[in-house]
Amino acid sequence: MDQAEASGKTVDDALKNALAILGATRDEVEVTILDEGKKGGLFSRGRDAVVRVTRIVRQAAPAAPDPAPPPAAAAEPRNGGSRPRQPRRGPQAADGGERGAGPARSAEPPPLRLTQADFLRPGETAPAAPARAERPRQPARPRQERTPAPSRPSRPSRPSRPKEEAPRVEPDINAEEVDFAAQTIDDILRILGIDAEISIREPVSPGDGLGSVLAVIDIRGDNLGVLIGRRGETLLALQFLVNLALARKYPGRGGVTVDIEHYRHRNEERIVEMARRMGDRVRQTGTPITLEPMSAAERRIVHLQFVDDPELETHSIGEGENRKVVISRRGEGG
Repeated sequence: MDQAEASGKTVDDALKNALAILGATRDEVEVTILDEGKKGGLFSRGRDAVVRVTRIVRQAAPAAPDPAPPPAAAAEPRNGGSRPRQPRRGPQAADGGERGAGPARSAEPPPLRLTQADFLRPGETAPAAPARAERPRQPARPRQERTPAPSRPSRPSRPSRPKEEAPRVEPDINAEEVDFAAQTIDDILRILGIDAEISIREPVSPGDGLGSVLAVIDIRGDNLGVLIGRRGETLLALQFLVNLALARKYPGRGGVTVDIEHYRHRNEERIVEMARRMGDRVRQTGTPITLEPMSAAERRIVHLQFVDDPELETHSIGEGENRKVVISRRGEGG
């Protein structure tokens, strides 16, 4: 078998399966990707990748011609078993050259060098060279001490600019944006085949997004855990999708909070209780405590819990999904 097709979750997995079927390595086949596959999402189904491998037929290299036999050495004439005599050389000249090879080259005379005596008249002697006068040393200059440069006056530190807070959003359950968000959620539930009821109410707590959203859209029904997900991750994704569509149609008009079977309310009570216990521990020990990673909405609940506390304060550290809240005494936080 010189060809095989296989599928897998990724192109690499499909290629490994096809090589196993064909019993070949990657260098021995030619790969054709029939389908790169598609990764499944929250509301879509994935598709496996499909590849086809064909064994490469390598042509045998032409055989190299046999090397020609070496030429037979010329037979030496027999001379009673003695070596052939070398031709006699002519007598060598004294300079190492052969005689009779032609006239020898005449040696070139050395170059002439003139001296001072060649410029004197008969009976004159060369005058003695004058003694070289020593150059008097200059007295060392006194080293001047550098005066320190006057220090520049320190610039006054600029006061830090206060962070601009996001404008407060007033609740309005009758807004056109809220109706559009509710219709979007209803369409998503219908596509997923989930039977549930939708209700709209005003936000009443930080967990509901009080001051930052127009309304809270509650979803009620049976077996809605699939829409909540682990630690509410699916619920956050659903809310992000609804607010993204809302921002495209009504930019800068505010968003909504999506809740399922009062999950956010129960989660808010859990976070507030944990924040109070950790705050009491910081008051007793004086050691800052770092909480577990939280979403932006959950961190906001913790910050608002200590915003008016005279002893404790909070700040966030980390990036992305690993962002956490630190509870510490006032003046000791980062």
